[in-house]
Amino acid sequence: MQLSDDENLEKAATEGDAESQFTLAAACHFGANKDIEEALKWYTRAAEQGHSQAQFNLAMMYFVGEDVPKDFDITAKWLKLGAEQGEAASQNALAVLYYNGQGVEKSLDEAITWWKRSAYNGNPSAQISLGAMHYDGNGVVKSMVEALMWHDISIILGSDDGKKNRETLEKEATPEQIALAKKQAHEWIDFWQMREQDNY
Repeated sequence: MQLSDDENLEKAATEGDAESQFTLAAACHFGANKDIEEALKWYTRAAEQGHSQAQFNLAMMYFVGEDVPKDFDITAKWLKLGAEQGEAASQNALAVLYYNGQGVEKSLDEAITWWKRSAYNGNPSAQISLGAMHYDGNGVVKSMVEALMWHDISIILGSDDGKKNRETLEKEATPEQIALAKKQAHEWIDFWQMREQDNY
Protein backbone atom coordinates (compact mmCIF):
# COMPACT_ATOMS: atom_id res chain seq x y z
CA MET A 1 0.00 0.00 0.00
CA GLN A 2 1.39 3.39 -1.02
CA LEU A 3 1.61 6.09 1.65
CA SER A 4 -0.02 9.49 1.06
CA ASP A 5 2.10 12.67 1.07
CA ASP A 6 0.86 13.46 4.59
CA GLU A 7 1.73 9.98 5.82
CA ASN A 8 5.18 10.18 4.19
CA LEU A 9 5.76 13.55 5.86
CA GLU A 10 4.75 12.24 9.30
CA LYS A 11 6.87 9.11 8.80
CA ALA A 12 9.95 11.20 7.93
CA ALA A 13 9.27 13.55 10.86
CA THR A 14 8.88 10.62 13.27
CA GLU A 15 12.14 9.16 11.98
CA GLY A 16 13.89 12.42 12.90
CA ASP A 17 14.12 14.46 9.68
CA ALA A 18 14.24 18.09 10.90
CA GLU A 19 12.88 19.64 7.69
CA SER A 20 9.89 17.26 7.76
CA GLN A 21 9.34 18.08 11.43
CA PHE A 22 9.34 21.80 10.61
CA THR A 23 6.95 21.34 7.66
CA LEU A 24 4.60 19.26 9.80
CA ALA A 25 4.76 21.83 12.62
CA ALA A 26 3.98 24.68 10.21
CA ALA A 27 1.01 22.73 8.82
CA CYS A 28 -0.32 22.22 12.38
CA HIS A 29 0.38 25.88 13.20
CA PHE A 30 -1.01 27.62 10.12
CA GLY A 31 -3.11 24.98 8.37
CA ALA A 32 -6.88 24.55 8.23
CA ASN A 33 -6.75 21.89 10.95
CA LYS A 34 -4.86 24.01 13.49
CA ASP A 35 -3.34 21.99 16.32
CA ILE A 36 -1.07 24.09 18.55
CA GLU A 37 -0.02 21.16 20.73
CA GLU A 38 1.22 19.24 17.69
CA ALA A 39 2.83 22.39 16.25
CA LEU A 40 4.77 22.91 19.48
CA LYS A 41 5.84 19.26 19.57
CA TRP A 42 7.22 19.24 16.03
CA TYR A 43 8.72 22.74 16.17
CA THR A 44 10.53 21.74 19.36
CA ARG A 45 11.89 18.54 17.83
CA ALA A 46 13.13 20.40 14.74
CA ALA A 47 14.49 23.29 16.85
CA GLU A 48 16.41 20.88 19.07
CA GLN A 49 18.12 19.58 15.93
CA GLY A 50 19.20 23.12 15.03
CA HIS A 51 16.51 24.01 12.46
CA SER A 52 16.75 27.81 12.56
CA GLN A 53 13.27 28.55 11.13
CA ALA A 54 11.71 26.21 13.66
CA GLN A 55 13.67 27.98 16.40
CA PHE A 56 12.29 31.33 15.20
CA ASN A 57 8.67 30.17 14.91
CA LEU A 58 8.83 28.52 18.33
CA ALA A 59 10.32 31.67 19.85
CA MET A 60 7.59 33.84 18.33
CA MET A 61 4.83 31.62 19.70
CA TYR A 62 6.15 32.23 23.22
CA PHE A 63 6.83 35.91 22.51
CA VAL A 64 3.29 36.61 21.35
CA GLY A 65 1.66 34.16 23.77
CA GLU A 66 -0.21 32.54 20.89
CA ASP A 67 -2.18 29.69 22.47
CA VAL A 68 0.75 29.21 24.87
CA PRO A 69 1.74 31.29 27.92
CA LYS A 70 3.98 34.27 27.11
CA ASP A 71 7.54 33.42 28.12
CA PHE A 72 10.36 35.79 27.18
CA ASP A 73 13.01 33.46 28.66
CA ILE A 74 12.02 30.67 26.27
CA THR A 75 11.73 33.22 23.45
CA ALA A 76 15.29 34.44 24.10
CA LYS A 77 16.67 30.88 24.31
CA TRP A 78 15.41 29.91 20.84
CA LEU A 79 16.14 33.29 19.24
CA LYS A 80 19.77 33.15 20.41
CA LEU A 81 20.21 29.74 18.81
CA GLY A 82 18.63 30.86 15.55
CA ALA A 83 20.50 34.18 15.54
CA GLU A 84 23.86 32.48 16.04
CA GLN A 85 23.14 30.38 12.94
CA GLY A 86 22.60 33.53 10.89
CA GLU A 87 18.78 33.48 10.79
CA ALA A 88 18.05 37.16 10.00
CA ALA A 89 14.54 37.17 11.50
CA SER A 90 15.89 35.71 14.76
CA GLN A 91 18.70 38.25 14.83
CA ASN A 92 16.20 41.10 14.44
CA ALA A 93 13.84 39.75 17.10
CA LEU A 94 16.75 39.12 19.49
CA ALA A 95 17.82 42.75 19.04
CA VAL A 96 14.32 43.82 20.09
CA LEU A 97 14.57 41.66 23.24
CA TYR A 98 17.91 43.27 24.16
CA TYR A 99 16.54 46.74 23.43
CA ASN A 100 13.52 46.18 25.70
CA GLY A 101 15.19 43.90 28.28
CA GLN A 102 12.75 41.02 27.69
CA GLY A 103 14.11 37.59 28.63
CA VAL A 104 17.66 39.03 28.56
CA GLU A 105 19.46 41.81 30.38
CA LYS A 106 18.70 45.12 28.68
CA SER A 107 21.65 46.14 26.50
CA LEU A 108 21.72 48.77 23.76
CA ASP A 109 25.11 47.48 22.58
CA GLU A 110 23.74 43.95 22.11
CA ALA A 111 20.63 45.31 20.40
CA ILE A 112 22.74 47.30 17.93
CA THR A 113 25.04 44.30 17.32
CA TRP A 114 22.13 42.03 16.41
CA TRP A 115 20.30 44.70 14.39
CA LYS A 116 23.49 45.20 12.36
CA ARG A 117 23.88 41.47 11.74
CA SER A 118 20.24 41.16 10.75
CA ALA A 119 20.37 44.27 8.55
CA TYR A 120 23.47 42.95 6.76
CA ASN A 121 21.60 39.68 6.25
CA GLY A 122 18.88 41.57 4.38
CA ASN A 123 16.15 41.94 7.03
CA PRO A 124 14.14 45.12 6.26
CA SER A 125 12.78 45.46 9.82
CA ALA A 126 16.31 45.50 11.22
CA GLN A 127 17.36 47.99 8.54
CA ILE A 128 14.56 50.34 9.59
CA SER A 129 15.54 49.99 13.26
CA LEU A 130 19.18 50.65 12.45
CA GLY A 131 18.16 53.70 10.41
CA ALA A 132 16.12 54.98 13.35
CA MET A 133 19.10 54.48 15.67
CA HIS A 134 21.29 56.55 13.31
CA TYR A 135 18.64 59.26 13.13
CA ASP A 136 18.53 59.52 16.94
CA GLY A 137 22.24 58.85 17.48
CA ASN A 138 21.15 56.09 19.84
CA GLY A 139 24.07 53.67 20.34
CA VAL A 140 25.51 54.61 16.93
CA VAL A 141 26.81 57.77 15.22
CA LYS A 142 24.04 60.30 14.61
CA SER A 143 23.81 60.52 10.82
CA MET A 144 20.98 61.57 8.54
CA VAL A 145 22.74 59.94 5.57
CA GLU A 146 23.00 56.58 7.39
CA ALA A 147 19.40 56.89 8.56
CA LEU A 148 18.19 57.55 5.02
CA MET A 149 20.47 54.90 3.53
CA TRP A 150 19.13 52.08 5.72
CA HIS A 151 15.56 53.16 5.00
CA ASP A 152 16.34 53.26 1.26
CA ILE A 153 17.75 49.73 1.47
CA SER A 154 14.65 48.48 3.28
CA ILE A 155 12.45 50.07 0.58
CA ILE A 156 14.44 48.39 -2.22
CA LEU A 157 13.86 45.10 -0.38
CA GLY A 158 10.12 45.78 -0.32
CA SER A 159 9.33 47.44 3.03
CA ASP A 160 6.23 49.66 3.18
CA ASP A 161 7.14 50.75 6.72
CA GLY A 162 10.52 51.92 5.46
CA LYS A 163 8.79 54.03 2.81
CA LYS A 164 6.55 55.75 5.38
CA ASN A 165 9.45 56.46 7.75
CA ARG A 166 11.65 57.73 4.93
CA GLU A 167 9.05 60.27 3.84
CA THR A 168 9.25 61.77 7.34
CA LEU A 169 13.07 61.78 7.32
CA GLU A 170 13.21 63.42 3.89
CA LYS A 171 11.46 66.52 5.25
CA GLU A 172 14.46 67.17 7.50
CA ALA A 173 17.21 66.15 5.07
CA THR A 174 19.13 68.24 2.56
CA PRO A 175 19.06 67.31 -1.16
CA GLU A 176 22.76 66.36 -0.84
CA GLN A 177 22.03 63.97 2.05
CA ILE A 178 19.15 62.38 0.13
CA ALA A 179 21.29 61.91 -3.01
CA LEU A 180 24.26 60.48 -1.08
CA ALA A 181 22.03 58.09 0.87
CA LYS A 182 20.45 56.79 -2.37
CA LYS A 183 23.87 56.28 -3.95
CA GLN A 184 25.18 54.39 -0.90
CA ALA A 185 21.98 52.31 -0.68
CA HIS A 186 22.32 51.14 -4.29
CA GLU A 187 26.01 50.35 -3.77
CA TRP A 188 25.11 48.34 -0.66
CA ILE A 189 22.38 46.43 -2.52
CA ASP A 190 24.77 45.61 -5.39
CA PHE A 191 27.33 44.28 -2.90
CA TRP A 192 24.68 42.35 -0.95
CA GLN A 193 23.24 40.72 -4.08
CA MET A 194 26.72 39.69 -5.22
CA ARG A 195 27.40 38.18 -1.81
CA GLU A 196 24.07 36.34 -1.84
CA GLN A 197 24.89 34.84 -5.27
CA ASP A 198 28.30 33.71 -4.02
CA ASN A 199 26.69 32.04 -1.01
CA TYR A 200 23.97 30.36 -3.07
